[in-house]
Amino acid sequence: MIGFKGWRAVRLPRTAGLTTLSPRKLAAMEAEVMERLRSVKDDLLNADLPTLGRIKNLVIQPDHCVTLDIETPSRVLRQNDQWIAAATEAIQSLPWVSRANVSLASASTRNAQAPRHSALANVSNIVAVSSCKGGVGKSTVAVNLAFALQKRGARVGLLDADVYGPSLPTMISPDDRAIRKSKTNPSFVEPVRYHGVECMSFGFVNSKAAPGAGGKGAAVMRGAMVSKVIDQLVLGTEWGALDYLVIDMPPGTGDIHMSLAQQTAITTAVIVTTPQKLSFVDVEKGISMFEDLKIPTSAVVENMSYFDCAHGHRHYPFGHGHLKQLQQSFDIQHTFQFPMAESTSDSADAGRPLVLTDALPEVSATFESLAITVAEECVKLKHLAKLAPELLYDAKRGIVLRFYTSESAHEVVLPPVELRAQCRCAACIEEFTGKPLLDPEAIPDDIRPTAVQRKGNYAFAVVWSDGHSSSLYTFEHLRTLAQV
Repeated sequence: MIGFKGWRAVRLPRTAGLTTLSPRKLAAMEAEVMERLRSVKDDLLNADLPTLGRIKNLVIQPDHCVTLDIETPSRVLRQNDQWIAAATEAIQSLPWVSRANVSLASASTRNAQAPRHSALANVSNIVAVSSCKGGVGKSTVAVNLAFALQKRGARVGLLDADVYGPSLPTMISPDDRAIRKSKTNPSFVEPVRYHGVECMSFGFVNSKAAPGAGGKGAAVMRGAMVSKVIDQLVLGTEWGALDYLVIDMPPGTGDIHMSLAQQTAITTAVIVTTPQKLSFVDVEKGISMFEDLKIPTSAVVENMSYFDCAHGHRHYPFGHGHLKQLQQSFDIQHTFQFPMAESTSDSADAGRPLVLTDALPEVSATFESLAITVAEECVKLKHLAKLAPELLYDAKRGIVLRFYTSESAHEVVLPPVELRAQCRCAACIEEFTGKPLLDPEAIPDDIRPTAVQRKGNYAFAVVWSDGHSSSLYTFEHLRTLAQV
């Protein structure tokens, strides 16, 4: 393009071919691209990427180069590379496309179940590693799972919730173990960072509680105090943006587990056991507890399952375990076996997780498979979590209950006085006989909720205007009330 400047001919910059693609033409081309991308499926959710809203930042350049991002729900997934390859091939099959540049982008870590300013506000998935019996290698599994997730590109936090016997300070060896106040929010503390994983343990806060120090400080705490300490560790740590927070749960079942389930909205659980009969009995209790809390179990890990002798034979000193029985009884789809190996304990004692070493490549590969399985299950469970019911209060209408399926939504409105009368807490229902203690006639006609908070994956807590603050309505109870 030629112009004139001071009577001298100059060549003006070409703008480009930008005008050769009209808005209408661009819209038609974008529609063609999106239609081709419908051939790229997410097999975990049985849907195509455009339908799932995974296609972001689609741009068609004047030279017909197509660029876009695929928003992955997790960088841990095996499918990520497959999606990029399939999307590139699908786009380049269009005759007018000169080339395709497809990149991977991480999804937002916003936690819809946590308050905006909570320490968990940007923690996408919470994974509980649990066992009902101590000494089964639960902490070893939790630590190596966390670092296996991180090695595959995830942003990971690791919480040692075993206040009575914290093991994380022994199993990792950060250069700086000091716990400091957050620079941005003095009400939080900064986690200890080790090989890219954000770590927190009562053993960092109280060094006397760490193994080898006699357990002083932790062992004398009563249950109520322990629950408060764990709440502080969970909600008082500045976790930042995490794809996964792995929680090494204390052994057993009880108030601590209930508190964590309510405070953190755990996405899924991994249960650790050993082949012995006693461990099998305990693991059944653990799975049942998580079922009651509406926390799905993604995998069962059988630790100390076997060992390989110097002659190349595999031996099962405790028998072949009960994994098949667990699969049948609880519909557990994923099970993993780990060997008895000296290198596993050596790496833990040395403060370096096994997956960060080259000691046992086969075992590290199994931990990687466990990490991928957990990531895949989290994707499916987070998708289903979008269908969780809602409990709202409308001053003009009353209690609004909303229930969802993948294909429909259903709304039910109840008078507040009716929901208040259905409270099943210990102050309203006799615990052992089920006899009502609350007189419905004593409930004020103008009663209303003053606060509603979702508790984990299974219930809503409601505070009422009459001062009653212990109402907990499970999702199943609400569905029964709404007759849906």
